[in-house]
Amino acid sequence: MALVLEILLGVAILASFFVAYMSARAWPIYQVVLVAFLFLSVIGFFYLAARTLATHQAWQTAYNKLQADVANVQKQTSELVDGGPTDETGQPNPKGIKQLQQDLQKLTIERGGVLFDVAVEGLNNDVLQLALPSADHGLVPNVVLFVFDQTPKTEGGRYAGEFKVVAVGEDATKVQITPNLPLSATQAERLKAVKGPLAMYAAMPVDDPTEFATLDEATRGGLLPAGSVQEYAEATRKLRDYEQTFHESFVQQSLLADAISKLSNNIERMTAATKEAEKEAAYREGEKVKLAADLSKFEFEREAIHKYRGSLEKLYHQVRDSLKATYLQNRQMANDLTVRQLDAAAQIDARSSAAASVGPAGVGTAGAARP
Repeated sequence: MALVLEILLGVAILASFFVAYMSARAWPIYQVVLVAFLFLSVIGFFYLAARTLATHQAWQTAYNKLQADVANVQKQTSELVDGGPTDETGQPNPKGIKQLQQDLQKLTIERGGVLFDVAVEGLNNDVLQLALPSADHGLVPNVVLFVFDQTPKTEGGRYAGEFKVVAVGEDATKVQITPNLPLSATQAERLKAVKGPLAMYAAMPVDDPTEFATLDEATRGGLLPAGSVQEYAEATRKLRDYEQTFHESFVQQSLLADAISKLSNNIERMTAATKEAEKEAAYREGEKVKLAADLSKFEFEREAIHKYRGSLEKLYHQVRDSLKATYLQNRQMANDLTVRQLDAAAQIDARSSAAASVGPAGVGTAGAARP
């Protein structure tokens, strides 16, 4: 297909040269050159686009194949880990890694070292004094051990907990161990009741679902919590990593203890704050009563002042009316006085004029009669 495409492109290029040659007789040379270059560029773009499409299709095909391979590998991985479909016995066929590890645990020493028939000689401040049946144990300080009651589970045998070696005595059969994780109150009580003999594992044993599935229902119900009886009755249940479960449980207990401590502190602070608020409320109630009394007095004084203001306003209007009448009366009297003064002035002027006219004639008569 690629060869055919290249032949067609070659033919198209030759045809473009022929068209350009024929067009040169009628077109200017620069137009012919532009058309030739344009056609060549289109041919080049078409070729690159075709190669890009082919490359994309090739990569898409490779990607789809890889996707199918990945899905197939994931399916194979799941079958390798969890096993194939279950057969009529309820067991995966073929077995997966989990089931094979379980079988390997039973058939090999993958569980690590284990010490049986360990006697308990005493308990002092959560430190167990142990007596081992042999000095050839290889224990040293800080080695972690997973301790179980060696008595059968149907007779009360339980997991005692995760411990670490504290000391190995001069007599190598004497060993002291202490809990590696802090104990709860229930675990502490159970530790006090440990009598032995004990079985100590260097690694947590692998989960075995058949241990409880083979028990009768009554025995199983006496050993397990009510919520777990149904799950542990099935031999096909999921395997558990109890070491991780116990460590996660310890972390969750620590977080829960911190949360409880914080909540307790918050409750104490809220209680103290509530008491202070109640005291403040009682004080404010007292202030409210006092302020109510003061308000009553102020209301009485305001009413008295209002009445007094009314009497003052009434007296003010009366005095203003009286002053207004007095002012008008004084103004009338001033007008009357002015009129009388003008009349008096007119009379004085008249008399003065009369006296002036009589005076000179009389004086002349008197002067003439005297000689």
